[in-house]
Amino acid sequence: MGMTEFDFNQVIDRHGTSAAKWAHATTDGGPPLLAMSIADMEIPAPDPVLKAMAERVEHGIFGYTMAGDAYLEAVAAWQMERHHHAISPEWVVTHHGVLPSLFQMIRAFLPSNSGVVVMTPAFPPLLDAITLNGHRVITSRLVRHGDSYAIDFEAFEEACRDQATRLFILCNPHNPTGRNFTEDELRHLASIAARYRVMVFADEIHGDLVLPPGRLVPFLSVCDGLDIEAMAANGLSKTMNLAGLGLSNIVIPSQGLRERFEDAVRRNGEWGVNPVSRAAALAGYAHCGAWLDALLDHIAGNMALVDDWCARELAGVVAVKTEATYLKWLDTTRTGLDEEDLMDRLVNSERLLVQAGSDFGVMARGFLRLNLACPRTMVTSALSRIARAIGPVAGRSNVATRP
Repeated sequence: MGMTEFDFNQVIDRHGTSAAKWAHATTDGGPPLLAMSIADMEIPAPDPVLKAMAERVEHGIFGYTMAGDAYLEAVAAWQMERHHHAISPEWVVTHHGVLPSLFQMIRAFLPSNSGVVVMTPAFPPLLDAITLNGHRVITSRLVRHGDSYAIDFEAFEEACRDQATRLFILCNPHNPTGRNFTEDELRHLASIAARYRVMVFADEIHGDLVLPPGRLVPFLSVCDGLDIEAMAANGLSKTMNLAGLGLSNIVIPSQGLRERFEDAVRRNGEWGVNPVSRAAALAGYAHCGAWLDALLDHIAGNMALVDDWCARELAGVVAVKTEATYLKWLDTTRTGLDEEDLMDRLVNSERLLVQAGSDFGVMARGFLRLNLACPRTMVTSALSRIARAIGPVAGRSNVATRP
């Protein structure tokens, strides 16, 4: 199957579906907004997934459902096929989301007022998981190098050395910067965490979205030989636009740690999986590798379009190099516009909804996160709107008409 068999450029109207991403586009009283903020796709799930869901619905009975061996084996097979990572099916614990599982493990495992390390800029709900549960955020800033970011290992070790530090939340690949961390980088992080007895929760929900020719290095694959408590979260919610189905996988090699996590889930009153979600995921794992390959080519094309536009038309905007995810990180600090002013222009004048950099931490003020998992026409429209919002300071040209 080739990429020409899949159409990722069909524009689908999501109004009336209660989509969180589009809620503000219909409730603020102005003209319709173009929403490119929240990280889900403007692309429908692959046909085999839709067919499997329809067949499961046709069955008509939706009683209490277990994940079952077939599902756990499918997760393990996908990890081997896509990421060359051998895991045992018995390591897999299902949950209804990566973030809920993180909240769960924090409540169950951490003493009160613990320190939790995150690499910033950071996906805001990761910070919420820490502070809403009464713990302290310990930041380890990624270092900006031109159009990319690097890990400051000295700062990371200092954060882990803090006596209060109990957990490191790793976002791999990284949201919002788009870094796909290398094996050497991850091994270095793991060795430091092990040295200071810091537990690791690796959020790898974007792991299937490493852009070609790169590949994901699963964090657990670098932990062999280390005395470390670690778990990794993954699933198809980002991969195939199934976030609303509420099904994720937590991979926990340590039997003791896994049993503690499973006990915490039971004490929270949770059990089983949604039968329609299970059917969707099984079809995705079994039949949709070629669809994903084609999707990654489409996203890479959207990324290249933004990179080229910024280089040619938006001299005041730096497009950070994206190695993974469908999220583009744009530096607008050279435009001379304050973030509040720029966001006001984007939302109220140009009717474009993106995520402000300051949401990811004070060090990211003046950045924008743009969701490019969408038809190409939406990308070109967003770029023109950004150019008009920035105005002549960006050195743009040929942007007088609205696509």
